[in-house]
Amino acid sequence: MAATARLLIVDDDEVMRAMATHTLRQAGFDVAEADDGGTALAMLAAGGIDLVLLDLVMPGLDGYEVCRRIRALPQGALLPVLVLTGLNDTVSIDAAYEAGASDFIAKPIHWTLLSHRVRYALRASAAITSAQRTRERLERAQQIAHMGHWELVVANQQFHCSPGLAQVYAAPPEAVATATARSFAGRVCPGDRQRVLSARKAAALGGQPYQMSFEVQRFDGAVRTVFEQVVVLRDASGAPERLEGITQDITDRIEAERRITQLAHFDSLTGLPNGRFFRELCTPALERSARLHRSCALLQLDIDRFKAVNDAVGHAEGDAVLRQVAERLMASIRASDLVVSSRSLRESVVARVGANSFNLLLVDVDQAQAATSVAERVLRTLSAPILLDGRELVLTASLGIALFPRDATDADGLVRCAEQALYSAKAAGRGQHRFFDEAMNQAASARLARESDLRHAIGHGQLRLHYQPKVDAATGATSGVEALVRWQHPVQGLVPPVQFIPLAEECGLIKPLTDWVLEAACHDSRQRLDAGLPLLPVAVNLAAPSFADPGLPDQLLAVLARHQLPPGSLVLEVTESLLMTDVDRAVKRLGALRAQGFAIALDDFGTGYSSLNYLNRFPLDELKIDRSFITDVALGGRHSAIAASVIALGREFGLRVVAEGVETAAQAEALLRLGCRQQQGWLHARPMPAEALVQRLRAEAAAQPPAVTAL
Repeated sequence: MAATARLLIVDDDEVMRAMATHTLRQAGFDVAEADDGGTALAMLAAGGIDLVLLDLVMPGLDGYEVCRRIRALPQGALLPVLVLTGLNDTVSIDAAYEAGASDFIAKPIHWTLLSHRVRYALRASAAITSAQRTRERLERAQQIAHMGHWELVVANQQFHCSPGLAQVYAAPPEAVATATARSFAGRVCPGDRQRVLSARKAAALGGQPYQMSFEVQRFDGAVRTVFEQVVVLRDASGAPERLEGITQDITDRIEAERRITQLAHFDSLTGLPNGRFFRELCTPALERSARLHRSCALLQLDIDRFKAVNDAVGHAEGDAVLRQVAERLMASIRASDLVVSSRSLRESVVARVGANSFNLLLVDVDQAQAATSVAERVLRTLSAPILLDGRELVLTASLGIALFPRDATDADGLVRCAEQALYSAKAAGRGQHRFFDEAMNQAASARLARESDLRHAIGHGQLRLHYQPKVDAATGATSGVEALVRWQHPVQGLVPPVQFIPLAEECGLIKPLTDWVLEAACHDSRQRLDAGLPLLPVAVNLAAPSFADPGLPDQLLAVLARHQLPPGSLVLEVTESLLMTDVDRAVKRLGALRAQGFAIALDDFGTGYSSLNYLNRFPLDELKIDRSFITDVALGGRHSAIAASVIALGREFGLRVVAEGVETAAQAEALLRLGCRQQQGWLHARPMPAEALVQRLRAEAAAQPPAVTAL
């Protein structure tokens, strides 16, 4: 310090300045001189001075004024100022200290001790500066950490708060200036206030430290969560003397933890508990029911064919549908007759456990009939049309029910049982609910094995196409065929589609199955053409996922290109239920397919929703009358009225009409009288393998090659 410190001597006495300068330079200091206050202040403003020796009595600006002005400089607050004075009266010394002097040296000066007094003052100044910087670093650290500290003297309740604490409480300067322990304790929210006051009282009287979290309402009105830790300092006798506390704003951390908990336990789309949290919520409810010998019901619900809905309306609107489903499920629970107490309402749980699957736990269900009532209420609620951007969507759902403790005694077991009951409900035709029983265990295992077998069958050549001819009933000529898939199981033999198509739809295999049918149908058409047979239009049923796929037109064109076939060689059959999922999108998709040259047939006409209202909007080429309207067509009168109406309607719209399920000659003749020549059914031909179709067409060609009716 002696080698680097720069001193400024301010004195109008030239001899005094010279002696002081000589002494201090001999001691190793760098010394500058000023003979008046104005010069000294100018030198100080330039900076680089570490200590000032200042005479009090000078002409012009005296030492008192110079000292006051030094303290007003930005760099002068902590600068050590030693006043040199021959005035030994108390008034002069007090005035010097009030002006800002650090210390004083009385004249005549003891030159031997002068350098020691200067070194001591520099060391004291360095210590003060270091402490100041430490405090500043602490305050910055506390500011970054949203933390502050406070002290409370027990005896007189004197309270001191740091700038960091003022920041935590958003306290204005006037509140800090008049801060008391009571005023800051008054900012604690009412729900936590008594707990905090009790802890501080125990600390002040009994010396018990504490740490706790609580909410405060800051001076700006914002409510924040803080963590406070208090230690007790004791006097010589061991009695509590002072409390020192650290208070930190932990609101952001609490919110982050809350968000993490939300993400871990709740579904982000619907806000409902997820599957994992559902099990955690079930456990205490089931344990309580077991103690009270009460029953519970777990309902697992799955929206039927939701993937097709999602593909049709898009994921964003599909998410909106799921949110409405969640709201309806919650409303169903609240409206349930089972909720007879606030506890029942509180402990009943609705959770989203899959993409389109939900679990419902009903407490205090003492009879299976009560669970049935809720299940039916839920299914009715979900079947009501959902309004989505001006369009109406109609959903159905399947529901499985498991009872506690009859079927299982823990949450995991109940979920498994309800899931198996759900599979049974889907097998019953969807829109149904079923209870679990032991036979379902075997059924579930068999279903899993069948799903694995079907997945293997699609990729390993076990599928076959059979073709059922469409016939001109007036001439007997084959005018087209419908491709029907069969499964040649290595053990069970030929499996009809009614036994595996629903399974393919449920487990997500229906699209690859449809892709296989399209490829195989085009391959067989190419082989028939190469064999010299006429090109017959082949009808292929489009599953919902295939129809909703934006890449369907390009996929179809690619398949046709591989087999060198025109678009007219395929007839794409769609159902009313598929089109009614989203009418606007269906119209656009059908238009795009027809623009590529594909013919469109509406299958099972008359069994769907509002066919007549929308028929004019759908760009179609063919109507297929459902077999249910053909059975009694030969009886005439009312029995044939619907078939006659459909045939007339098709003629009016310029559509080709095909009657399905024609099994008797009387039916065929009645349809001919009504003007429907295109027929399909066992009377004319049963579904047959590709080789049998080739033989049939060759026989027809040998007899008299008919003109092929264009679609």
